[in-house]
Amino acid sequence: MIAASRLRSIPAVLVMCALIAFSTSGSAAGLQPIPASAPKCAQPEQDQLYPLVDPARLGINPERLRAALQYGTQLLSTSVRVYRYGCLAGQSVVDPVSEFAPFPLASASKGVLSLAVGRAVTMGYLKLDDPIGKYIPQADAAHGALTVRTLLQQLSGLRLVVADEIAAIATDPVQATLDQPFWYLPGTEYMYGQSVLATLAHVVGKATGMDYQTFVQRELMGRVGIPRNHWIWLRDRSGGTIAAGGLLMRPNDQAKLGHLMLYKGKWGSQQLISQSYLEEAVHGTAPNPGYGFLFWTNEGDWHKVSHIGRPKRADYELLPGSPRDTYGAMGALGQMIINVPSRHLVIVRNGGPGGGLSTIESLEMKELMRRLVDSVDDAPRIPDPGIFANYPAGSSIDDALIYLNILDWNVLGILTGVGDAGLPNCNILFCNGRFITQDLAAFGGDTLLQFIGAAGGTIEDKLRGRRYSPVIYP
Repeated sequence: MIAASRLRSIPAVLVMCALIAFSTSGSAAGLQPIPASAPKCAQPEQDQLYPLVDPARLGINPERLRAALQYGTQLLSTSVRVYRYGCLAGQSVVDPVSEFAPFPLASASKGVLSLAVGRAVTMGYLKLDDPIGKYIPQADAAHGALTVRTLLQQLSGLRLVVADEIAAIATDPVQATLDQPFWYLPGTEYMYGQSVLATLAHVVGKATGMDYQTFVQRELMGRVGIPRNHWIWLRDRSGGTIAAGGLLMRPNDQAKLGHLMLYKGKWGSQQLISQSYLEEAVHGTAPNPGYGFLFWTNEGDWHKVSHIGRPKRADYELLPGSPRDTYGAMGALGQMIINVPSRHLVIVRNGGPGGGLSTIESLEMKELMRRLVDSVDDAPRIPDPGIFANYPAGSSIDDALIYLNILDWNVLGILTGVGDAGLPNCNILFCNGRFITQDLAAFGGDTLLQFIGAAGGTIEDKLRGRRYSPVIYP
């Protein structure tokens, strides 16, 4: 700690520069407090929406926000929403039409899986350093020694090939995970796995003694006022949850989970997820400073991207021009639930490929985040880094061919169950004692019921009309 006499000797201008840099980076600033002069909004109860409040009252420049939302709409967005102090500060012109419909989150589903794991850890069902063999006794010694923490950080070291990951959905992703050889020593290299996360959801189910989706609704969604007919989570051939990317949610409900993260696991008077879990969850690792517990983070000076295969490094921060404490769940085609604690912001974006397939490499999505954050008026503005001029675009075709690992594909073996890549007692026609017709009937039936429930919920809420949580004015 600097002594007071020394601090007084530092020129005032240097102190001011240091404070501005500290606030701009946001890496240590923590959650910005709500000013006494600003309104705030109560956490919504079930079926309530976040109320729309004049952005100027929330310390946001209306013109800059309007321009940023318009830019987001041009990127084929079905929803762009900006929240401050628990209130909705602005939304795209499409949002009033789309707000009651659940949209695919793609890999932003991974962030919800992380919250579910955090809830299970907080309730004492799991420990971060539990080996998965504790819950999957059929795992061999090497695979069983992988820990919950290692899977959350995507540091399993297991062989990762995109085509084989897709084929595993048609058989049994948990078996496929346990059958994969190691490319790297666990904990030493980041790779953007998919089937391994179905295994993590399976562990949650085994630890809690209930179906993963039942646990998610009872202990996560339901606790923050999200009814079961507001979301859909697809299942794989084996009946497990496609935890890495099969979730559909309404934008308003995504914002509830965003605020649960922003407030470090607290909802009302309940500490649903321990603060220590979420603090660790949003910090990167040595193999990938841009990735925590299935959440992307802007704190690293470099990061590795979301290739499903051998890792690829990007030598710049994840979101140039945004505060360094920015983090969130991000999925293909620009699906995002983003938090900026130093600005007290939650941002939700859903929609089509306005910036390409990979959100992590999309310059358009980086620019959208920069513009939305730049609309805040009562915090130091970060200079525009010139994203399109100074940062590389997404991968070239040559890069894609390399990172897809085409020469490593074992699709035929996985689907037929033949050879070293075949899974024991499992192929596309017959797996785990059941024929594909039985599994398709169960999978199709479950999917149909979820979609019917969600459609009914959408119709019901549209007919009932909008209900909002209270706004508390000073």
